[in-house]
Amino acid sequence: MHYDRVGNAIMKHCGGPTNFIHVTNCMTRVRMTIADPALVDMASLKGIEGVLGVVEDDTLQVIVGPGKSSKVATVINGLLKGDKTEGKISVSVEQKAKLARERAKKQTRTKIILKHIANVFVPILPALIAAGILMGLNNVIVNSAASWALSHAVSAVGDLTPAQVVLEQRHLLGISQFLEIISKALFGFLAIYAGVTSAREFDGNLILGGLLGAITIMPQVKELGLFPGQGGLIGVIFTVWLMCLLEKQVRRFVPDMVDVVVTPTIVLLVMAAAQLFVIMPAAGVVSDGILHGLNGLLVHGGIAAGFVLSALFPFLISLGLHHGLFPVHLEMINATGHAPLFAIQIMSNAGMVGAATAVLLLTRDPMMKKIAKGAIPTSILAVGEPTIFGVNIPAGFAFITGSIGAGFGGVMVVLLGISTNGVGAAGLSALPLISDGKYLQYILAWLVGCAAAFTLTYIVGKVRGYDKETV
Repeated sequence: MHYDRVGNAIMKHCGGPTNFIHVTNCMTRVRMTIADPALVDMASLKGIEGVLGVVEDDTLQVIVGPGKSSKVATVINGLLKGDKTEGKISVSVEQKAKLARERAKKQTRTKIILKHIANVFVPILPALIAAGILMGLNNVIVNSAASWALSHAVSAVGDLTPAQVVLEQRHLLGISQFLEIISKALFGFLAIYAGVTSAREFDGNLILGGLLGAITIMPQVKELGLFPGQGGLIGVIFTVWLMCLLEKQVRRFVPDMVDVVVTPTIVLLVMAAAQLFVIMPAAGVVSDGILHGLNGLLVHGGIAAGFVLSALFPFLISLGLHHGLFPVHLEMINATGHAPLFAIQIMSNAGMVGAATAVLLLTRDPMMKKIAKGAIPTSILAVGEPTIFGVNIPAGFAFITGSIGAGFGGVMVVLLGISTNGVGAAGLSALPLISDGKYLQYILAWLVGCAAAFTLTYIVGKVRGYDKETV
């Protein structure tokens, strides 16, 4: 991809530099806050070579694929910084208010909440994926050593466990400890990172947000009858949201001369007390209820639950709401060490790959073939957005048949008892995240979902005459 060309084209078709308020990116999308959506030429934007799809939401999201979104966003931000127009990215209060009203009309309260939660985790996602993969690699090393120690009756030596003795003999103990430090540095302090990004999302003080997150994981909370991490990330995000509201109100009454001292002190005292004595206990009840409910659904719902949940996840991805489930996955990992729901979720990847492969074989459109050839390998290795927005949604029926096919992958996940000990990655890159060494079972479930989606899409495409449609 020619990143400069794509970035310039996106800026041009979005109304020029003065129409941009903010530009950022997630794994596959360039996310742009636009001042006046009426100035955006959607048809031309979707026609840019390299653009796989466009989603209109609270931000305008241009899908370009993993590894490319950050480069394109960097190009656009560079162009914005270099623009010398006097009114560059200056948006009046009236424009912002109008934009907010228009967005509010388009969204339900549930969708707004999920979008906020998703935005909290988008900046953390690369680190989550990296730490999760490293944790998975370490689990492979440690589990192999533990299995060897058990089968060969290896005994502990000094402070070393039997597994560590085997790792030391294999000269892998240092590597294992290194990987463990990295992964625990992410998951052990995730409440702090979530506090910082929540404060950014809700326009509050970033360090105060991180501090409120840190309070929840302090060992001293046991003295108040709590346990570290009680209430989870859901409680942290809610607390920081309240903190941001309180901070704005306090600033209205505190004189400017003492604002830097008085405002953060009042906010911290009030919110820390609310967090420790109200929010953490209440959020603990809520998070426990969610976890028990989901575990009950997976246990008692069986393969039906696996099918329905996997089939629904592509729709969440298409709406950009899938990151809103991260707190649930992470709470399941904190509580049980595993995230079975995430294993079901990533079967959506298999369904989208299978459907896109059928479209590739059926279509006579050379542009669709070109996009599919680029999108399918990316989705096999990592995320499903390229096949969702570049192939299956444009084809129409393939998105539905692919989602149904993903459901069969979810059935296999439940039948084979597959779970993960990390979150973030999908496709083959999720292999290191699979818990209990069930790598072959995961591949089998993925292939079943892919094959089911391929078969359904191919049959429906033939029946609809999709293979006979000409450009």
